[in-house]
Amino acid sequence: MFSKNNTFFTTPAFVIGILFLNLRPLIDKLFVTQYFSSSEVVLMGTVSLLTFVPECIVLSTSYAIQSLTSRFSEKPYKFCYLFAGCITTIIVMIPLLTLLSLYPTFFLHLISEKTPTDPASLTFFRLSLIGCFFQCLIFCLRGFYSAYRNNRIFFSVIVITLALHSLFNKVFLSGLGLFSPWGIQGMGLSYCLATMFGFAIYAEQLLNDARLLNPTLPSFSQYSQLLKRAVPLAIHGIVDHIGTTFIFTCTSSYFGLIPLASLHLVSSMQGISPGAGFGLTALTEVTKTHVISSSLSRKTGEKILIAGCFILGVTGLTISLAAKPILALISPYDLQLQSSTLSLMQITFSGLFLHVGCQIMLKILQAVDKTIPAISINLGFIYCFRIPLLFSLGSISNASVETVGFILISEKLIKLIAMIAYWQFTLSQHAPSKIQMPPLIKSI
Repeated sequence: MFSKNNTFFTTPAFVIGILFLNLRPLIDKLFVTQYFSSSEVVLMGTVSLLTFVPECIVLSTSYAIQSLTSRFSEKPYKFCYLFAGCITTIIVMIPLLTLLSLYPTFFLHLISEKTPTDPASLTFFRLSLIGCFFQCLIFCLRGFYSAYRNNRIFFSVIVITLALHSLFNKVFLSGLGLFSPWGIQGMGLSYCLATMFGFAIYAEQLLNDARLLNPTLPSFSQYSQLLKRAVPLAIHGIVDHIGTTFIFTCTSSYFGLIPLASLHLVSSMQGISPGAGFGLTALTEVTKTHVISSSLSRKTGEKILIAGCFILGVTGLTISLAAKPILALISPYDLQLQSSTLSLMQITFSGLFLHVGCQIMLKILQAVDKTIPAISINLGFIYCFRIPLLFSLGSISNASVETVGFILISEKLIKLIAMIAYWQFTLSQHAPSKIQMPPLIKSI
């Protein structure tokens, strides 16, 4: 039987948990295609692009919390980085989400002029921002408990919030004879309630642990260590996201509403891929082994990379072959959307292993203190390869949304090769850096 310290003990919980977490956007798309039209698909995709900005900032903080707390097991330090991350998150998120809420039309049209901005759509956006705030707090707590391999709460919160979100969607959209359907804003309220409940579970667990372990307040040095790791990742996440947004902006400009809806739909389906679960495993396990031995961390990283690419590569190929019946289930009443999405879906899922490989490699390089080279490689290919090709779509004869899919696959292939080459030929020559633990300060 696998021990708790074995890599394959933590991997299934991370992977399955991320799989369920990533199901939420697709489930939302399924409700939208059943109850609404392509305009609402575009609205939901646009809102996801906007809320990803605050989420990626906090995900960077979450990864920093996970990476730092994975390096030691002394109980007095367990909560310091978590508290530092939560305080930083609240300070950053409140003004940012308030700004998005005050000027919703501007930000929605900044992504695409075709995004609807009627009162119901704006209410949906604002409710989604409230849910985003609680999701960001969950990310901080998730990073902390992931570092200590608490798979029970990691998995439980994701599954419970997904089930509640789906249930609330059904109730608010259909009414079930209890009240009139609430429309698209009902889905925003559903997201709020589900994330509040998930945060409550984590908060209850945290309070119980805090009573037992007598936590300490974070020192200035610990804030500095957290920010040193989180800020580059946050900047990278935002700049990367801008590059991702250009995919949708160019598709909207060159090909119109239906191809744009197809791209949002395929993006949501690809988002189901639990590649980030393998990445979370790599961040924890490679960090722990890198402190001991560079060669051991390399072997651990290789196992996770090969397993992730193979498992999800086979899955992606299967989905690609079954694309037509899958689309018939996802969007049974919109034949035009099905037709527009089929080829793009087949192209995207055939290269799913490349997408997952890049996710894993970014976390492996982060785990061995090579964050700056990792994000440099990633952003270099986005802005020197992807974006120039996207802006040249107008000059490519017979270009279509499928051309966008080929551009993205080509970028991921070259980028993955570059990151693996850098890792294999450079990282093993450097000894892991040691963290100097600051003196304990007065307990709470």
